[in-house]
Amino acid sequence: MKGKKLPWKKLGIAALVSTLVLIGMTYAAISLYFENHYYYHTMIGGEDMGYKTPMEVEELLYSRINNYILEIYGREEMEDAIVPAEINMRFLIDDTLIKIKKEQKPEWWILGFFQEYRYDFPWKAVYDKEALEQRIEELVFFQMKNIKMPKDAYLTYSEKEKEYVIVEADPGTQIVKEKMKETIEEALVLLERKIDLEEKGCYRVAKTEEENKILTSARDKANKYMQSEIVYNWNGNEVLVDAHMIHDWVIIDGNSVKLDEEKIGEFIAEQAKKYDTYGKNRIFHTTDGREIELKSGAYGWKTNKDEEKNELIEDLKKGEVIEREPVYSYTAAQPGDKDIGNTYVEIDLGNQHLYLYVEEKMILESDFVSGNASRGWNTPAGVFGLTYKTKNAVLRGPGYETPVNYWMPFNGNIGMHDATWRSSFGGDIYLTNGSHGCINLPFENAKIIYEYVYTGFPVVCYY
Repeated sequence: MKGKKLPWKKLGIAALVSTLVLIGMTYAAISLYFENHYYYHTMIGGEDMGYKTPMEVEELLYSRINNYILEIYGREEMEDAIVPAEINMRFLIDDTLIKIKKEQKPEWWILGFFQEYRYDFPWKAVYDKEALEQRIEELVFFQMKNIKMPKDAYLTYSEKEKEYVIVEADPGTQIVKEKMKETIEEALVLLERKIDLEEKGCYRVAKTEEENKILTSARDKANKYMQSEIVYNWNGNEVLVDAHMIHDWVIIDGNSVKLDEEKIGEFIAEQAKKYDTYGKNRIFHTTDGREIELKSGAYGWKTNKDEEKNELIEDLKKGEVIEREPVYSYTAAQPGDKDIGNTYVEIDLGNQHLYLYVEEKMILESDFVSGNASRGWNTPAGVFGLTYKTKNAVLRGPGYETPVNYWMPFNGNIGMHDATWRSSFGGDIYLTNGSHGCINLPFENAKIIYEYVYTGFPVVCYY
């Protein structure tokens, strides 16, 4: 007779029940463990205290309090420390650790594997605030020998590089006392053992090149000026404006860069004084062999100082590398001190005789009649440039209105022209029957002169 077998179904149920009972007993045993222990992932004061009892955590905290020192680190390898005894510091631990454990129901221990439980430190730091302030004052960071003021990045001229460069900021070692005090108090409350004053932002900040785009822009602007090179042909003389000179004209004021327009003006005035010939007396060799000193007149090289200053400033702003002449108000026939050249009209007022030279060749000579000496209308001596020329002009003045065929003014209303009403020229006529100051010429000679002269043509008058 075959033995009776238990059905597989009954065996399975029995095994399941046994497993559930075992799991329940295990869960209950673990729950019993968590009657006195914190959940897994229990963070107290930022530290994992999981699986510890409140008493173990309290012992750990007391051991740390007893050995506590706050180390403070700063720039340039400076360091100091605050010991609790120096500031009468005490730590009071309340019943928070017990309360935390009561909040964590033992039967819900499994939740610790799926989330964190965070709590603040369960103590209160008590210290003498006046003692702390006094101790802070005594820290190495506040000793005068260790305090170095921060310096912002700044522009300076490098002789070696021949350009402006940015000198990096010097952060210095000056502490913001209130910020440092606040940082220390926070560290004491949290029982932090080390603080880095740099990381905590306790130092006064100096601007750096990266933080100051304006300074970088100013450097580039200044160096653009320095790249300029202007080679002048100043009345036949080479004058170089380069970085060496421009450097003296650049004004750096913090983050601001500009050109010293006053110094640029002085430079132009200096060159004009040196090379301009307008208004200066000249040595002249007359046709009759004399060497005379000609009085200054409205002739010669004259720099337009205001216009040239503006032009030079614009060249510098553009960083130009060019060769050019300065801006002139007046120009002469040729560069240099002997600016009359070899093409001119020579008017000998003493001998009432005129010569026309073109490239050293005498084209014409003629008698003339100049200003009436007896009436004080003497024609002025000097060197002049022809103002303009025109035909068929009418000369007007007090009591007269005279038409002429060829009008060539060179000194205000004084000029050369034909005088068809005269029958003779030269000699002593000018002494009593001279003109109002003009040079009266025979018609044919006035015509020839008119064909050769042009605006700016040199006219030399002397006695």
